[in-house]
Amino acid sequence: MLKKALIRLCAVLILTAVAPSSLLHAQGMTVTGVGPVNRSMGGAGTAAPLDAIGAVHWNPGSISALPSNELGFGTELLNVSIHLSSTDPAGGAASGSTSGNAGWVTIPTIGWVHHLDGTPMTLGLGVYGIAGFKNNMPIDPSNPVLMTTSAFGSADILQIAPTLSYQLTENLSVGLAPTITTVTVNLDPFGFPSPAAVPSQGNRMHWGGGFQVGAYYRGDSGINAGATFKSKQWVETLDFFTATAGTQHLNLDYPMIVSLGLSYTGMENWTFAIDGRYFDYEHTDGFRELGWRSVFAGAVGVQYRATDRLTGRVGYNFNQNPIQSGAVAANAISPLIQDQNVATGVSYKFTDHVVLNGAYVYLVNNSVTGPFGPAGTLSNQISAHSLIAGVSVKY
Repeated sequence: MLKKALIRLCAVLILTAVAPSSLLHAQGMTVTGVGPVNRSMGGAGTAAPLDAIGAVHWNPGSISALPSNELGFGTELLNVSIHLSSTDPAGGAASGSTSGNAGWVTIPTIGWVHHLDGTPMTLGLGVYGIAGFKNNMPIDPSNPVLMTTSAFGSADILQIAPTLSYQLTENLSVGLAPTITTVTVNLDPFGFPSPAAVPSQGNRMHWGGGFQVGAYYRGDSGINAGATFKSKQWVETLDFFTATAGTQHLNLDYPMIVSLGLSYTGMENWTFAIDGRYFDYEHTDGFRELGWRSVFAGAVGVQYRATDRLTGRVGYNFNQNPIQSGAVAANAISPLIQDQNVATGVSYKFTDHVVLNGAYVYLVNNSVTGPFGPAGTLSNQISAHSLIAGVSVKY
């Protein structure tokens, strides 16, 4: 009964996520996956525990299913291409387009899983970047929105998740993880692109927390199911010190996320995985004020073990857009409007205990346009490339 219920729930959510939409753009600032293995699967991992990093992050209950103890490390290098365009006939300037210079961004990942011999318990720990953005725009006299000011914005959200999984039966395990979340946001000027925007200095790291729970069912026929609930991360109020407007405050929490997944491992050397997710931005402080709506997302991934040493993967992630046209101006410096991600990756086993993992992810070019000023428009265009490398040590 449990197996049938999970499969039906997964099917409903996944069909909802892949349904045609005129606003299929982004799951927001949240990364589609963590670590080279999970990223190369398009982020599908709720019912496909392939490595310590992805299993701890997407389903704490699934770490019991990993075949061995494991310590994994990964680093992602992300390069984003952003173009900001605007028109403002009422302001006397026709139109202009400006390219940003954000450079390369690093995203670290660590995952550890250890089975306690002779007990049904498994311990885990995850430390990884889960969300963020970076944008850096110069002054451009030909672009109305950047005519008199440059614009810089960045956000780094890191999470620490000590995890415990308990094997209830041979097929079913559940997990719990309290989560510690750090948030660092820099905005200069504060309030861009409002005419009242004021310069602000760099910001300190702010702290928050929440929890996540998950369940994983491993079917005898090769059909597996998983479900995870990640609570909202309650974060302390962010303070921005400005030169002309005193201290400005921003409430910015991290949204609740619900994930359901299916995987199939009934074919030798193959793993097929599909996830559906819900991100509750609409009821989260900070995102609600920026006009974000709650969204669905979906991910699919395939893994094939070609030899005892070499394994290949491909993945695809698709998302709805939390930033609709009416909110484009309010989110001009944070164009988190990704539409689709395609991914591929490989793992090479050097020894029985050491595996090298690599992945590449392409964020497909996308753009969104909305109103700006009394008669103008503002457009953001974004694409990105990611290179991810890491190593897993099994013991």
